[in-house]
Order: sequence, then C-alpha cells, then structure tokens
Amino acid sequence: MRLHILVEGPSEEAFLKNWLPRFLGPSHTFRVIVHQGKGKLPKNLESEPDRKHRGLLDQLPVKLRAYGKQLKPDTDRVVVLVDLDTDHCVDLLAQLNIVLSTCNPPPYVIFRIAIEETEAFFLGDSSAIKRAYPSAKIAKLKKHAFDSICGTWEKLQEIINDGLDSPDKVAWASSIGQHLGVKFKGKSANKSMSFVKFCEGLKRACGDK
Repeated sequence: MRLHILVEGPSEEAFLKNWLPRFLGPSHTFRVIVHQGKGKLPKNLESEPDRKHRGLLDQLPVKLRAYGKQLKPDTDRVVVLVDLDTDHCVDLLAQLNIVLSTCNPPPYVIFRIAIEETEAFFLGDSSAIKRAYPSAKIAKLKKHAFDSICGTWEKLQEIINDGLDSPDKVAWASSIGQHLGVKFKGKSANKSMSFVKFCEGLKRACGDK
C-alpha cells in the first residue's frame, strides 16, 4: 500500500521519516506532504484556495478532491494528521468528514488528530525520550495527564531540558522519532491515546491487522 500523509509542517515530517519505516515494515511505502502550518478550512469548500494560504486545512478540500480523481483505490490511501490545538475534537473531526463528503469520487482517507500537538506522541514514550536525550527529566512525567491540553511542546522542552529560546521541534522529532516505540497494544504501549489511534488508523489504511 502507498500512503500519502498530509501533515502541518517539517517536525511531523521528521518524526514520520524516522519512525514510520519501522512501523510499516517493507511491505508499504509512504510520502509525506508538508504544509505551512495548520491553517483554516475555507468557508466555501468547493472554491480554489488562496495561494497565500498554504496551511494543511487551507489546502485540504482541493487536495482531497484531486486525490479522489487521481489515486488508485486498491493501492493508495490518504492519511491526514492534524493537531487539535484549542479546537474541540468531535467538532474538528466532523468538519473534516464534511470536507470528504464534497469529493466525487472520495479517496480512501484516515483522519487522525494529535491531542494537543504531535509532541503528545513523544510524551507518551518516556523510554524513547530518555534514549534520545539521556539527561531528560523523566520524573516530570510521573503525574502528567497524557493527551491533555497542557502546552505540549513546552512540556516536552522542559523535560528534555532544552533551554533554547527558539525551540527546535524538528530536531526533537527527528531524535525521538528514531527511538519511538512501534507497539500500541499491551503493557509497553505508548501512553498517548491519540498516538494509539494514529497507529490503529495506519494499520487499517494498510489493510493490516
């Protein structure tokens, strides 16, 4: 199966390129399509997007329509990974499904939402953080409410003891992505439920159990 994965920016790309080959194995291929942030869904879903607006949601309606016409349903799947930020999860998912309903024909799409941001995936695997950053203050995760709206990237920055004024999220994603576990079931599963659902969606898209 070929996966076409739409993400908000380069940090998600760095994470996926370091983690996804281990998760998928050799039977599947993928392409990551990077955007300039999250953006907003246009009011008119059937209009052409403003070229100045290059966010994931800005471009999503036109891209899904194109994928529906161009991709082969037997061999291609679209995965949309978007941060929740301050949106409401149920409302955001409903809006994404409305976008899909405007496509004729629709592509095979898996929508997945990182709560609050994709850094939540990393916080769910303390072992991966420790391997990537040996001096990380893992004890700070002891009372952490996983997948909470807590300033996720700021929490990760605090734990890995990165004192830079400008956080290098791409470096974090690359370093931790190399060690992030591929198990999402059982005792060693990632503690981020949005990561677990992301993994389940990928498996379903690929036709794997």
